[in-house]
Amino acid sequence: MNKLLLLSLLSLLILSSCKRNKAFLSGGKEKLEIIDPEFEYLTSKAKFKFDHEDKKVSATANFRIQKDSVIWISITPGLGLEAARVLVDRNRVLVINKLDKEYYEYNFNELSEKYGFDFSFDMIQSVILGNLSEPYRNQKLEKDNGYFSYQTKKGQFNFSNFIGAKSHKLEKVEVSDDSTKNTISVNYGDFVMVDQEVFPNEISAVIDYESELRPNTEVDISYNKLVIEQIPLSFPFKVPSRYVRK
Repeated sequence: MNKLLLLSLLSLLILSSCKRNKAFLSGGKEKLEIIDPEFEYLTSKAKFKFDHEDKKVSATANFRIQKDSVIWISITPGLGLEAARVLVDRNRVLVINKLDKEYYEYNFNELSEKYGFDFSFDMIQSVILGNLSEPYRNQKLEKDNGYFSYQTKKGQFNFSNFIGAKSHKLEKVEVSDDSTKNTISVNYGDFVMVDQEVFPNEISAVIDYESELRPNTEVDISYNKLVIEQIPLSFPFKVPSRYVRK
């Protein structure tokens, strides 16, 4: 249970305040503006499903976010008792496993090396919110099958971004690693308006490992409540002294 819980939580993550990021895409005569949602504090509640090999996890995930600063997640399985809590800040990822009275702590270099992908706070926040993880900088733009698409590269990682021609939002992103050949595919859908800001209600991610020794992982997040908060949030997180670090 320990390793399964940790892997499911880290897979979930693969998914200046009030900063508004814009990308102007131009394909021939058509132009498209992509705007990330603007907020300082956000709360959300979601159904979370995780499928890895023959293991399946289904739970409720409660999120609290201070944009560009902190991501806090509480995981509750079907029994109604909190099983785990996660805190992500600019420097590290902390996970408390309440079921087994243990905790994990990683900086992003350690996390990237352990799981074979380039993790960062900005990358995790982008996945959760459905934002562009790598911005548009006048790359070649193509339009096909209802998408604007373009390619970017960051070090050994290749990004394929697909923007919906109708939704004007990121609907799909595929990331491949030149060195390991691992890939992550994330799809976004069922977009909703929250205080004039647009968010995806559905997120589906597949982590595809090239090595046959590492089975693929699938993660689905279905939000049923998104609220832009007007007052600062707290992010309660304390590791009990009797818990063992793993």
